[in-house]
Amino acid sequence: MLIVCMAVISVNAATAQSDFGLTQRWFNEMLYNPAAAGNNFSTGIFLHTRQQWVGISGAPSTYAGSLDTYIESLSSGLGLSFAADRLGTISSYNTRFAYAFYIPVGKKFSLSLGLSGGILFRSRKIGDEDAFNNDPASAYGNVSESSPDFDIGFELRGPFKAGLSVRHLAVQSAQNNLQTHTINMWAYASSRFNISESTSLEPIASVLYNNYPQFEGGALLYFMKNERKNVYNDRFWLGALYRTGSSGIFALLAGVQLTPKIRLGYSFDYAAGELATLANAGTHELFLSFYLNRIFYKDEACPAYRNYRR
Repeated sequence: MLIVCMAVISVNAATAQSDFGLTQRWFNEMLYNPAAAGNNFSTGIFLHTRQQWVGISGAPSTYAGSLDTYIESLSSGLGLSFAADRLGTISSYNTRFAYAFYIPVGKKFSLSLGLSGGILFRSRKIGDEDAFNNDPASAYGNVSESSPDFDIGFELRGPFKAGLSVRHLAVQSAQNNLQTHTINMWAYASSRFNISESTSLEPIASVLYNNYPQFEGGALLYFMKNERKNVYNDRFWLGALYRTGSSGIFALLAGVQLTPKIRLGYSFDYAAGELATLANAGTHELFLSFYLNRIFYKDEACPAYRNYRR
C-alpha cells in the first residue's frame, strides 16, 4: 500500500498545479482573491495549516498566512500573504502583495477591484529514500526556480457576497519537471441570514477551475449572541461541504470565537471513491485569526459609501 501511495504522490507532484488548496478559504478569501483585501473593514491576521493524508510519507502539507487592512480615507484595502506548499519532493513558496479599491454600490453594497503581485518559488529536493524508491523525479536531481506571479479579481459584498479571481497570470511552463504553473479561476457566492435569535445560516457555493473544474457546495451554521440587530457576533459554528473532483471530498467544519478578536477553526476532509483507501486518515486543517480593530457595518452604510459621501 505504501508503494501505491508513493506512486500516486509522485504522479501528482509531476502534474499538479502550483495552487494550494484550503477547505476553510471561506474565512480568508484574500488568499485566493486580491479583491478581498480589507473586506472585513478592519485589520486581520490569519494563519492556516493543512495536513493531508496524515500518516503517509510525502503527503501534501500547506502553511499559509495573511495580513490585511482597510483604509477608509482611501477606500482601499491592502494585504500581504504567503503560502508554503509541499507535495512529495516538490515544494512551492509564494508571497504576494494585494491592493483592492472599493466602490460603493448603494448604501449596503461595495464592489472591490483587486490586483496582487509577488514571487512564486519552486524547488525539488531528492533524498536517499526517494532514489531508493525509484521516484521518477530523482533523475532530474535537486533544482529550484522562481517566477513572477500576478492575480486579479473582484468581489461584491453586502447582504450577499460574490466574487471571481483569476490567478497566475504570468503563465510559465514547467521546467526541470517541476509543477506546471497555469492560470486558474475561483468563482464563489454566499449569503447569510438569521433563522432565529441565536443562530444564522450561510449557504455557500463555488467553482474552482484548476486544470479541471471542481464544484463545491454546503452551508455553515453559526451560533451567536445578538448585541444589536443583524450584527453577527459568533460564538461558534458548524458546517458541512462537498467538493467534486477525481474523487469526491466531504468536509466537516467547526470553530469557536475565543475572544471578541480571536477565532479558531478546524475542518476534517474525507475522500470518497478511489482515494478513500489511500487517504483513510483524512485531512486536518486549522486556522487562527486575529482582528485588531473589528468594525461591524450591518445597519449602516459601508465604509466605501461613507467615504464617497464626504
